[in-house]
Amino acid sequence: MKILHVMRSAEINDDVKKLKEIVSADRDNVEFNLDVEAPDYGKLVDMVWEADQTICWW
Repeated sequence: MKILHVMRSAEINDDVKKLKEIVSADRDNVEFNLDVEAPDYGKLVDMVWEADQTICWW
């Protein structure tokens, strides 16, 4: 199973880090960071379609 983690901020707290580790265990993981000057939303859409599950971390 491939999980896409969409990160709103580059700085995540310890609770989010722990939860991310738990749901990511033994799975393929990729991240997309929205905390950049110009996010490539086309790439994000492609990544969502390629992933089995998408989690947005706010």
